[in-house]
Amino acid sequence: MRLSFVKMEAAGNDYIYLDGVSKRLPRIDWSILSSILADRHRGVGSDGLILILPSEEADFEMRIFNADGSEGDMCGNGVRCLGLYAWDHGLASGSTFTVSTRAGEVTLEVSECDDVCSVDVTMPPPGFLRGEIPMAGNPRLLGAGVSLRLEGHTIPVYGVRVGNPNCVIFVRDPYAVDLETLGPLLEEHALFPMKTNVELVTVVDRHHIQARVWERGSGITLSCGTGACAAAIWAIRRGRCESPVEVTMPGGRLSVSWDGAEELHLTGPVRESFRGSVIVPRATLLPPDDKCEENTE
Repeated sequence: MRLSFVKMEAAGNDYIYLDGVSKRLPRIDWSILSSILADRHRGVGSDGLILILPSEEADFEMRIFNADGSEGDMCGNGVRCLGLYAWDHGLASGSTFTVSTRAGEVTLEVSECDDVCSVDVTMPPPGFLRGEIPMAGNPRLLGAGVSLRLEGHTIPVYGVRVGNPNCVIFVRDPYAVDLETLGPLLEEHALFPMKTNVELVTVVDRHHIQARVWERGSGITLSCGTGACAAAIWAIRRGRCESPVEVTMPGGRLSVSWDGAEELHLTGPVRESFRGSVIVPRATLLPPDDKCEENTE
């Protein structure tokens, strides 16, 4: 069995997309398939797999599976790529539409473009309480400035939920920190019972920050939408930046606008990389369902 896909990227954050709106997708263990396809040496190579599905509540539903096979709640860059896919492939009736995610419903707006498009997403409102993020401890306390002792160093971390749990750390130079070592230690730290993204952030000026990200379930990525939001939010909340904030990551630049309350926007470039098809491994197939129509070539 062959499965058609489209690979897309937003500031280097790349995902494989399967269209479950035009055709019904076959019954597959998506967690296993995601980990197989995400392999950059033996698979297609990506930060994860995203399904575009019909929705009763919104225009579309998004399900995201990380590179390790775990299912995520939200992906700022991933949902923006979905927006371009839906607009470019004629799934959406206009340039503005809604998408249901495990973190709630979001609104997308696609700007007309050529090779690269700009897509804006209205993100879920940020959550700062430990019970919202979640972080261990009193659920009614802020997850702000919590000191962790790691590798012989005391690290102040700032927690926030922006669809996913995020842990922001302000540093002098994000490239001088061994993120490959620090990332997994924080992702799986007991302080974060549902794991967390990790952002190393340097403030450049009042409207510009630099950041590197360790994504929960995917490791080091070239950019991260929820991570960019988390970094900008805490830079603003600590009085070091003003909205809008330009976030420079290894893969490119994203823009974050936040009103200090619930209105949060993430904007940036989106591009289709290529289209193809893959042979679906038998190990990923589930028993057939009469209602499923295979999306094959």
